[in-house]
Amino acid sequence: MNLSRREALSLAAAGLLPGIPSRPASFKISYLTDIHLPVDPLIQERASEAIDIASSNADFVLFGGDNLMAIDHKDEPTIKGQFEGWKRVMGNWLKKPSRAILGNHDVEQWESTPSVMNGKKRALDHFGMPGRFWAHKQNGWKIIGLDTVHQDGNGFKGWLDPEQLEWLAGELKDTSTPTMVVGHIPILTVTSLAHSNLKPKDRAFPIPFDSHVSNHYEAVKLFREAGNVKLVLSGHTHMQDRVDYAGTSYICAGAVCGGWWNGPNQGFGPAFPIIELKGDGTFTHTYINWESAD
Repeated sequence: MNLSRREALSLAAAGLLPGIPSRPASFKISYLTDIHLPVDPLIQERASEAIDIASSNADFVLFGGDNLMAIDHKDEPTIKGQFEGWKRVMGNWLKKPSRAILGNHDVEQWESTPSVMNGKKRALDHFGMPGRFWAHKQNGWKIIGLDTVHQDGNGFKGWLDPEQLEWLAGELKDTSTPTMVVGHIPILTVTSLAHSNLKPKDRAFPIPFDSHVSNHYEAVKLFREAGNVKLVLSGHTHMQDRVDYAGTSYICAGAVCGGWWNGPNQGFGPAFPIIELKGDGTFTHTYINWESAD
């Protein structure tokens, strides 16, 4: 006898068939990128509203980098004040389990000697991160957090170092598990191309490495070969887009702070998406324009 899944589930519920293994339940993630939390108590109060909405409408909160206003090239009192503000706001308003990744403004002053850990250790500790890149499993999904921010002279660039790429390749060998990847600087996006200040040069559009992962091809190749990376999230540009390429959706998710707490950035106001990761390996996402939310 051939039964449809619906018919089989009905019979199993009636006790006429052995139980059929159910799919893992779907779960929701609030993805808060580019909060840029400053020491200003009035802005901290506004940010608390976003944290409260995010915690109330999802099972898990994921911080996408540039969590602090900016500690790069700042003095110690400024750095300490921003971390204290983060601890206070999260302690009062974050009510769900969370994970974080690093953004360029979460990294302290770059040193002259290249090192992937330059200026990152204190942020890892304050954000409760197990390392600068990590993997987390929940409800049948794997979530991978990347470190896309690296030294470039006295500044930074988007890059995935060899150690991290080797680790990522190992994590993606589990091809039966639907996977979501998150990194602060985009791997694929049109926002870096659409930037209003981008000017053609030598018959090409030069996309700066501080707005796009410079060795993105290596990551995209790994995603294509694995075939199970459903979604890649980023932030950094304070703009929103979605690029669907080779079976993977790349979403640049705007900014919680909009234009650094001063209205929209190029038409994109303060917002964050809620991602629903479903038991069948698909996802949906909805943006919350949180400052106008009831």
